[in-house]
Amino acid sequence: MTAWLGAIAFVTHMLMLAEISRWESHFDEDVRLIVSDVKQKLDTNEAVLAGFSAFLQAVDRSDTDSAMKYAAAATAAYPHIYMIEVARRVALSEELQFQGTLRQTWRSDFSIKDFSELTGRPFQDDSQKNITWPILFMYPALPEAQAIYGLRLETVDYLSRTMALAHRNIKPVVSPVFSMYEGDGAYILLQEVSRKAGKAGTDLNFFGDTMVALLLIKTRSLVPARSREGDHEQISFAAIITPPGNPQSQLFAHQAAEAGLLDRLMLPRFSRQLRIDNVSQPTVMTFERQLLWRDFFHAEQLLVLLLLGAALIVVPWVTVRHYLSLDQAEIEQERSAYLATHDLLTGLPNRFLFTDRFEHAFRNWQRNGNAFALLLADLDHFKEINDRYGHDVGDQVLTACATRMADELRACDTVARYGGDEFVILLANILNIEDAENVGRKLLAAISAPIETTAGPLDLSCSIGIAICPTHGISLDTLRKLADQAMYQAKDQGRNAVSVFAGVPG
Repeated sequence: MTAWLGAIAFVTHMLMLAEISRWESHFDEDVRLIVSDVKQKLDTNEAVLAGFSAFLQAVDRSDTDSAMKYAAAATAAYPHIYMIEVARRVALSEELQFQGTLRQTWRSDFSIKDFSELTGRPFQDDSQKNITWPILFMYPALPEAQAIYGLRLETVDYLSRTMALAHRNIKPVVSPVFSMYEGDGAYILLQEVSRKAGKAGTDLNFFGDTMVALLLIKTRSLVPARSREGDHEQISFAAIITPPGNPQSQLFAHQAAEAGLLDRLMLPRFSRQLRIDNVSQPTVMTFERQLLWRDFFHAEQLLVLLLLGAALIVVPWVTVRHYLSLDQAEIEQERSAYLATHDLLTGLPNRFLFTDRFEHAFRNWQRNGNAFALLLADLDHFKEINDRYGHDVGDQVLTACATRMADELRACDTVARYGGDEFVILLANILNIEDAENVGRKLLAAISAPIETTAGPLDLSCSIGIAICPTHGISLDTLRKLADQAMYQAKDQGRNAVSVFAGVPG
């Protein structure tokens, strides 16, 4: 009898250990799914802001309709993005004239105002400034947010430091979490956008030459949807954002129901802490899961206790199901990583992945002295195609051009879409400038072949500028700027041409 009771106790003990291990594995899987969900949204924020910033560099300075369409498409595709905004740089000496112009041509009630006027919350900034940054564009233009038009960003206490961090910073920066004017917690991801001074398409010059692009993210929209539906009601978790240059703040927290005394005394409590590596929004997530007695007393476990022989069938089935779910989660994670590093339209690498490829080429040059080239290709008269045939045809042209350029390059080279109709190409391990010019001419020939579209075959050309590392510079920013200058030299020569930077690097 004693031996029988001992055997029952031993089997029960082993079953409990196995059950605890199963729940811990399930907990780790839930944690990974939650982290993957949050990381995908954070990476998407950076990708959308980068795309919108590139759009602002290319759009006409008064084309608010196109900006509205772009913002509408972005917020529709990614509903966790609450609002997209733009603030423009205005010199204080031109403030009154600018305000009067907008009252006459845009909103009769427009005024440039301090944040304290809206909230009654005092804010003292002793620094001397000769510029201001009023908000001019919001999508969606919600009725409860109308008062924010004309608000000076630099007078918002939780944004003043962030604005300073964004100045001349090529990477996006993030604000601390704050309470929104219309309610709810949120934070802002912003990036300064500058473009070459030039004449605007109209007298209004709405966007100007220097702007700040902003994404407004409600923190509760980052909470994984599965948690809101109750799939993880037994898991307590919290997310703390730790942005560079700003204090850390809590994004969100989810608290599980309180466990009973016997649960806390006799059963284990699982805990994990994971860091989400994101350039502008690094986040630390903590998880806890108190195992409960009721987790053990379910129909499946009782059947296992009564029919031990059935374990030979049940265990393999559970294991296979478990690994299938792990494989599916890995596929989703790989898909999220792909979307964060590639252009959604053309499938080419985006600027984030291109920067990584540039770093590889740069390190190879440092180690082995292998020069490389950066080419900037801009489609000639592409705007006319969009205007005449529509953006669907324009997208077909962009996709075809991307495929043709990729087909002309070696496996070690990279072509990326940098925004709009602009492509940037990295040629690794070139022997001389002539190598880069020959590739440029191959790309011209590939683009010049008629492109089949739903509007019929279309003829197109492009202008290509070339800069060489180390001859013209060694940083990505420098080489891109010099290749841009060379590209404009090609356009001045009549377009459909390749031009190597011929000036003195600045």
